[in-house]
Amino acid sequence: MNDSSKATGVVAAFDGSAESAAALRWAAKEAQLHKDLLTIVTIVPRDFYYIQDSELQNRVYRWQHAHASQTLKEAEKVVESNSGDAAAPRRHTGLMFGKPAPTLIDLSKDARLIVVGRRGLGKVDRAIAGSVSSSVVRHAHCPVAVVPAGSEPWSPLPVLVGIDDSPACATAIELAFEEASRRNVPLVAVHVWFDVGYPVPEFNWHAEKHYAHEILDKHLAPWLHRYPHVKLTRRAAEGQPGKWLAQHSPQAQLVVVGSHGRGGFAGMLLGSVSRVVIECSKSPVLVARSS
Repeated sequence: MNDSSKATGVVAAFDGSAESAAALRWAAKEAQLHKDLLTIVTIVPRDFYYIQDSELQNRVYRWQHAHASQTLKEAEKVVESNSGDAAAPRRHTGLMFGKPAPTLIDLSKDARLIVVGRRGLGKVDRAIAGSVSSSVVRHAHCPVAVVPAGSEPWSPLPVLVGIDDSPACATAIELAFEEASRRNVPLVAVHVWFDVGYPVPEFNWHAEKHYAHEILDKHLAPWLHRYPHVKLTRRAAEGQPGKWLAQHSPQAQLVVVGSHGRGGFAGMLLGSVSRVVIECSKSPVLVARSS
């Protein structure tokens, strides 16, 4: 991929690891469902500043280029083996030099969706998730899907979307309806209505739950006529948003959340909720990007 090319459609980063293979399989299915272009990139760090010998620099560069080219061939095999009876998505492969997070953020300017893999939950893996996935989620110009290791690209389980009371959640709701429609599965929309983490005496629980259902009705109503075929379930749940989504993620094939807003899922996503959902969800997490 040269500087003049555009990374459009679904962009997946692939480094040959099992985690990136899971993300690529998911990205390929996503591109297939949307009849979109799949752009596969292998990003190679070019840290030659410590090598003084120019000939050695060239040898390292040639080795990196050859290794990355082989990695992209492996990526093609992953996509082909995942296609089944359906035709594999249209795709473009690219080898890029740079740091993973800034490179993906730059590619997101022309992409519909960025897809990255997520490793396990060890201390080192948490640091990796924080330095790459979290950075891409925070700064990308398009939605970002974070796919945990071992994820299946499709299942009959529903799509799960978290809703708060901000206008920004409309982007997440639209994405969730579209994904449920494309995958031909139900949609579960949830508003978590109490998240301070400790009991409050004489709190009007009934009124708060009623308000939660009003929030769901208000934000879901504009989309019902556009997606009348999507089976919708509304849920008003008590708890903390990030923990609730993570705990219920095994019952969903995809979790959709917003990236901006005030309170609840969207407003807290760039802080503690983002870490909980992205690190702990058992299913892929699709982070909507609001303007």
